[in-house]
Amino acid sequence: MSDWVGWLLKAVYYYGHLIGLFNFEIDWRTGRVFTSARSSLYAFAVNVVIFLVLFLQISKQTKPSVYIGKANKLHVIVINVMVGLRIASGLCTVINRWRQRTQFMRLVRKVLRLLLQKPQVKIMSRWGILIKVIIAVVTDLLQMAITWDSVGRVDSNQSLGMTLQFWMAAIINLAISQHYLVTLFVRAFYHLLNTELRKVISECRMLSYITVRKGAFMTRCCSLADQVDNIAKLQSQLQSIVTQLNAVAGVQGLMVYGGYYIFSISTTYLTYSLFKNGIENLQLSLRAVILSLSWCFFYYLDAMINLFVALNLQDDHKEMIRLLEERTLFASGLDARLEESFESIQLQLIRNPFKIEVLEKFSITRSSTSAMFGSLITHTIFLIQYDMEYF
Repeated sequence: MSDWVGWLLKAVYYYGHLIGLFNFEIDWRTGRVFTSARSSLYAFAVNVVIFLVLFLQISKQTKPSVYIGKANKLHVIVINVMVGLRIASGLCTVINRWRQRTQFMRLVRKVLRLLLQKPQVKIMSRWGILIKVIIAVVTDLLQMAITWDSVGRVDSNQSLGMTLQFWMAAIINLAISQHYLVTLFVRAFYHLLNTELRKVISECRMLSYITVRKGAFMTRCCSLADQVDNIAKLQSQLQSIVTQLNAVAGVQGLMVYGGYYIFSISTTYLTYSLFKNGIENLQLSLRAVILSLSWCFFYYLDAMINLFVALNLQDDHKEMIRLLEERTLFASGLDARLEESFESIQLQLIRNPFKIEVLEKFSITRSSTSAMFGSLITHTIFLIQYDMEYF
């Protein structure tokens, strides 16, 4: 059977080099992560081109007609905020990759080392990887189609800005995909750990009720203690990866989540404007509307799978804590070393609470997500009410 999962990951890696997001190299056979003059110079050259295009675009005024043929002042403000945020997020991502290149390389090295130790994790994650790649590719292709459709309606000055926006969108999309892949792999490792922990706890429960305890009993308890210690060690490594991922994402993560928030409000408002005014009054083509709505569908579908993989990872961590609490059901008298191993991993989980954070400003949890959706609805209503009153 061909390793199509490996080929997909390599395709993501080379695509990252192509658009200027990757500035180091990976030896996929050994897991070695290193810098080279070739990768550094190419990434630097591509990033210089990005900034040159940006400076050229700053000197030109982007017309709102690129997006909506007949836009009112509120449309212009909303569109400018969306475009500005997208470009700022892309530039922030590029700068952050240089500023934290060493930390990002260290993170990739840790993940690859674990994948080489347990290659079954890659197979366990194959459908999550495939779905993510398909959605990301379709999103980029739709963005390219929207850019191409817009370029056909504007002059060369405006087409430069549209090209820059597509480039920034591709960079942001790939950066989000990389974050998703790391989280997906960590979740697959947690599945392995929880499966192994269930077996260990089940056997410990049976051993705890054995009254006649000979040498074989002590040997088995020592073996189980080793397994618990190995689970604790791997869990610590996984939590270290998540903590480092939070730190590496940094400002980029804040910009991306802010982008999701602003884009959601803006998209809902523009959809309302479309129904209120009609395609003809806004001077939009049916093709442009279909492309935009299709892009929105895949964009938010991508956002949902990114969100749920993070939330489900936290559920897996809570499941591990719940499994360890079953230790209270054991009869007394297990081997002292095995008891110490269980106490050690429980203290480890209490001492280092599991968090997925954005720049240490807020945590991504189910409650915070619900609060964010409530805030989205409120601000969207305010924007629509403002439009109804003044436009």
